[in-house]
Amino acid sequence: MQPDPRTGAGWQRPPDPPVTWWWFLVPLLTCGLGTAPMVLTGAIKLRSQLHGMLAGGYFAVILINCGLSAATDTEPETTANVLVSVAYFIMMIIGMVHVAFLGARVRAEHFHRHPQPRVYGTATPRTGHVRYPNHPAGTGQAPRPGPPRRSGSPALSHYPPPPPPWHQPGVDPALARARWRAGRREEARKLQATQPSMAAELMIGRPDMPGRQYDDGGLVDVNHVPAEHLARHLHIDRPLADEIIAVRDVHNGLSTPEELIVYCAALTPEKLATFRDRLIFIPR
Repeated sequence: MQPDPRTGAGWQRPPDPPVTWWWFLVPLLTCGLGTAPMVLTGAIKLRSQLHGMLAGGYFAVILINCGLSAATDTEPETTANVLVSVAYFIMMIIGMVHVAFLGARVRAEHFHRHPQPRVYGTATPRTGHVRYPNHPAGTGQAPRPGPPRRSGSPALSHYPPPPPPWHQPGVDPALARARWRAGRREEARKLQATQPSMAAELMIGRPDMPGRQYDDGGLVDVNHVPAEHLARHLHIDRPLADEIIAVRDVHNGLSTPEELIVYCAALTPEKLATFRDRLIFIPR
């Protein structure tokens, strides 16, 4: 079975969280003697010097109590024996609280290091009537199903996908869609800068290429896109698009929007500002 592409490339199931609820039982069942090793375990897992020092203090108290118990073993009713018993009892109570706190910290640290991914289509299926308040048809019903899935793909049609951000109640659809596309452009720019081979495979900035599936938010590669696509996607006149093509051919490609201002006589800074954020300059 093919992996679900909605989980993202390279997704792996995070490790299971540690089971730490039983830690407090160790000091209780050992009358405080197990406090030191459990605190030391928590200190190691949390990489905490403070709790490591506290574990050393617990060890020291245990050694002192053991020494006093050995010295007064022949006289069980002495004050020293009573103090030793009280010390064990206090260490048991404090140790239970301390170890329980460390167990909660260890578990919380696990979820901080390994956040649980949010994967649409794998949650508990919704039942009953699902409403789409801002559906274009205005009926409140779910959109019509798309084309049938290809064989081998997982059956996820009964898990309704979440509505896009511009279909949320109280949100201006046009403004939300524009912000979403701006975010896609920023993501595509980072992908081009960090993983150019993947960006080339996704055809970022190439609206002229057939079969492209990745939505880069409307980026246009000035160094490779033909003139007709420059004019169409940047909403500029064809003569200006032809001038940009001529300039890039003379200079074997451009690298910044400012070079367009310098070399293109028909382009003004005001006009450039209307489509500057959609430009990308992939080297030839």
